Amino acid sequence: MAQSSEILELFTQWDRIMHKMAAIEESPFDFGTGDLLTRSEVHTLMAIGKKPGSNVTDLARFFDITKSAVSQMVNKLLQKKLVEKYHNEDNDKEICLRLSSRGRIAFLGHEQFHLKTHARIEQRLREMTDEEFRFLQEFFRVIEETADESLGVSR
Repeated sequence: MAQSSEILELFTQWDRIMHKMAAIEESPFDFGTGDLLTRSEVHTLMAIGKKPGSNVTDLARFFDITKSAVSQMVNKLLQKKLVEKYHNEDNDKEICLRLSSRGRIAFLGHEQFHLKTHARIEQRLREMTDEEFRFLQEFFRVIEETADESLGVSR
């Protein structure tokens, strides 16, 4: 059975990990175009890349944010020449979005970033015994449940 000092060290390690993950989330990254993209910018870019032809309304619904917020983000991506606007062939009033060639580079760079990160973690997970892996699954379940309780989310 774990001692109080060992449990305290585990919480301390968890806090360090959470701070590092927050720093990663807040840090802009270059995904191959020379542009530093924020988390919001890259997620908008990824949404457009996964569903070309989306418009501001579609993205606002997808992210559950205002059209104004999406427009601001799209304008940043337009300035960086990562997305392009075009008129819908069926409705000339509707303006749609797609990735530019530079946007595709950033899109693929972001996907590669995740693939590499996940591959490193997956390699370590495959080295675990079934019992260790099941414990890790349970540990994450408890962490997520505790986070949901803190946020007032019911499951």
